[in-house]
Amino acid sequence: MWRFLTAVVLMLAACPVFLAQHGAAPNGYYPYSYHGDTWNGTVTSVNDKTREVTLTFTQGGKSETLVGVLEKDYMAKPKDGAARVLNPSDLPQGTIQVFYYVESKKVEGKRVQVNTIFLIKGIPNLASHQTLYMAF
Repeated sequence: MWRFLTAVVLMLAACPVFLAQHGAAPNGYYPYSYHGDTWNGTVTSVNDKTREVTLTFTQGGKSETLVGVLEKDYMAKPKDGAARVLNPSDLPQGTIQVFYYVESKKVEGKRVQVNTIFLIKGIPNLASHQTLYMAF
């Protein structure tokens, strides 16, 4: 019995380590369609035309990726300028945390799931059109 219990406790203790790239948002105000999903990863590719960002999380020789699209009017203020639309190529090097929601869109006549990034930790979205509510 104790072996089984010890094994379960060890597995549960290890879960946060293995799932560190995917997390839950802290208490706060978020868009209506948001369900609390966050992702930590290194920016491995960007596409300004499609506004796509690919984040990769690697641990122990295994990698997981998230492909997300920056919200259409994601406004940010660089340290040395006025507020403007944030392009994926403007994202900093290194690991970032993004807040995203999944939405269904029609692309080329087919329904696809799109991960829409509406907030990046450390880069506030200054768009005034966001509908906010307390999610958690």
